[in-house]
Order: sequence, then C-alpha cells, then structure tokens
Amino acid sequence: MGELEGKVAFLTGAGSGVGVGIALALAKAGAGVGLMGRTRETLEATHAKLQALGAKSLVCVGDATVRDDVNRAVADVEKQLGPIWALVTNAYSAFRSPVEDITDEILDMSLRGCIHNTLYCMQAVFPTMKERGGRIINFGSGGSTQGLPDLGAYNIAKEGIRGLTKTAAMGWGQYGITVNNVCPLAFSDSYRFWFEEMIDDEGRRKHLENIPMRRVGDPEKDIAPIVVFLASEASGYVTSRTFHVDGGNCYYDR
Repeated sequence: MGELEGKVAFLTGAGSGVGVGIALALAKAGAGVGLMGRTRETLEATHAKLQALGAKSLVCVGDATVRDDVNRAVADVEKQLGPIWALVTNAYSAFRSPVEDITDEILDMSLRGCIHNTLYCMQAVFPTMKERGGRIINFGSGGSTQGLPDLGAYNIAKEGIRGLTKTAAMGWGQYGITVNNVCPLAFSDSYRFWFEEMIDDEGRRKHLENIPMRRVGDPEKDIAPIVVFLASEASGYVTSRTFHVDGGNCYYDR
C-alpha cells in the first residue's frame, strides 16, 4: 500500500509543469486527487494519466484566485472523492519586474496569484481538517528567499506565502494540521520557456553552474517525493518549515 492509500488530496495548478508531476506522485502513493486549474484540456490530460494508473481523480475547472471557484471545487472533491486530507497549493502567477518598476497592477496580480489563492484554499479545507487533521503543503520560491532583483513583486508574494504558512502552522497545529512550505527548482512551463528560448547557450551554462547538482529538477522525480512525504502520516511532527528542493541552488540554506 502507498503512503497515501485511502487519502484525498487537492492540488492547484494541476494541468501543467510541476503540478503534473505532483499529481502523478500523489496518485502513485495511493491518493485520490482533486485537480484544479483554469484550463479544462490540460486538466483532462492530467486526469487521463491518473486514470491510466488506476487512481481516482476529479477535474475542477476554476480560477484559484476566485474564492467562490475554490469553495466550489473543494466541495465537489469532498462530495465525490471524500474528505480532503492534503492540500497542495502549487498554482501561482509570476511577473518579472525590479522593485523600482512594480506598478499597482503588477503587485495586485502577483498578490492575488500567490497569496490570495493560497489563503482561499487553506480556508476552504480548514473545516474538514479541523475535525480530522490534515496536511497543507504551500509553494514558495528560492527566488524570494534569495531576493532575486528581477522578481520584485513575485518575491513579495512568495514571501507572503511563507509568512502565511508559519502563522497557520502555529494556529492550526492544535488540530493535527501541519503546514509547510516547499521552494522547488524544477521546470514549470514558464521556466522552461525562459531556459530554452530566452537565454543563449552561455546563459544556460552559467545558470546550471549556480546549481551544485548541475541540473534543473524533474517535477515528479525530484520535487514530488517531498510533497508526498509532507502529505503523509510520517510527517505528523514536521510543521512551519521551509524546504528548498533545488539541488543546492539556495546554497546559503544548506
């Protein structure tokens, strides 16, 4: 039996990039998975991969930055798959801008695309988890913990998620709920486009030289295993932590 046999997980950003790898790993660990995202076609593709594994999953088309969409999706998953045990808030929005160029629009979109959607999901699953316990795995960014200068608004939002994670961990631990933060380095669609199309061979070489493992992580093989661990019973005494899963890229935190 898998670590998550009989459990139900709710995953945002499930239609592409890192989300697909996480969905596969959760399913292989035995979980039923609620798949939330904005594009039905990509969610259906993930759903088909999980069905091929014999796993239960449910497509939930909606915008995680809209509270009503989140509430509806969580309710549908709990009705059709069962009580949600693990929440994985993988969805985000990223806008490149140095601090001096952050506009109100960029800041609002960054906050809504990272903090608002994470908060909405956490609040939506809280009633069930308060009664049964549960696992919340939020997604931060090594770019924000390092303070990469061209990611100003994104870094503000991702560090906000880390503060939210710590605050909820302190308040919700009494209910058997753990809340942790993962900062991954793996190919999302936007990261792959930047790496393959926007920089040259020398830029790629320099980028990889900054990673001690000399490679960009694989979503399923490198990032998803710690998500599965943090979603499992085995992590029941681990909370309020930030995990850099990045091949040593955030060297200051080794």
